[in-house]
Amino acid sequence: MNYKQWRQHAEQQMRDKGYDVNAIQWFLMDTMQWSRTSLILNEMTMIPETTRTQLDEGLTELLTGMPVQYVVGQAEFYGRPFKVNSDVLIPRPETEEVVQYFLNQLKDATCVADIGVGSGAIAVTLKAERPELHVFATDISSQALTVAQENAQRLQQDITFLQGNALQPLIDQGIRLDGLISNPPYIGEHERDLMDVSVIQYEPHVALFAEQEGYQVYAAILRDLPYVMQEGAPVVFEIGFQQGVQLTRMMQQLYPHITTNVINDINGHARIFHFKWRTPSSPTLAHN
Repeated sequence: MNYKQWRQHAEQQMRDKGYDVNAIQWFLMDTMQWSRTSLILNEMTMIPETTRTQLDEGLTELLTGMPVQYVVGQAEFYGRPFKVNSDVLIPRPETEEVVQYFLNQLKDATCVADIGVGSGAIAVTLKAERPELHVFATDISSQALTVAQENAQRLQQDITFLQGNALQPLIDQGIRLDGLISNPPYIGEHERDLMDVSVIQYEPHVALFAEQEGYQVYAAILRDLPYVMQEGAPVVFEIGFQQGVQLTRMMQQLYPHITTNVINDINGHARIFHFKWRTPSSPTLAHN
């Protein structure tokens, strides 16, 4: 069997299962370390037996619904390859928009943080795009931090990783930030039935779901902002498309003196929640 025949056979099996056939091309190119041109040039080449076994094993995983990024162990973000496994979420293209927006808000920043670092895609991208930044990255999951640290090392980016919940690791070290970005768990349990089965089955629930109908981590971050933020520093959250209104209400209750913005992504969905930190005139404002 040549590569073209194997690909056609694999795509038909994916089609029969109702899965995305494009995953086969991605899987084949990644496994063989081929460009699109190499894929075309090699399609009539006969597949060695050991390679065929490797390809068939990967196809078996794909046919269970496993995302191709987990099958190949890698996902691309902002043009860079990141290791991913079942301990971290697969970085999404929509998050690239959030990162770009955050970078545009940073002026003379020297110290920023990514809260809920996961694979490290956001933190590593910030450091790679702005080498002058000191980037802190926190996560409650030690397994996620291990993956993020490996990605930072592979991509040769120096980042300070801290384990703990939300802002607590930064507070413990007395760190003050010129910018904060977070793509935290923001899906409520009531939304579970609306999600893709493969996401529920394979991606880590600790990185997907949050209590308080998806607002728990946002609330924890917002509550402790007075302890870590410099005056005028941008705060940027990635949000679910229905969460802008409730987050605006939360901010009005906690910090009514701060103006917030909800920005749509390229698909017209609310994606970014943004404001510039202003210290409350009364300390009690932060704990209403």
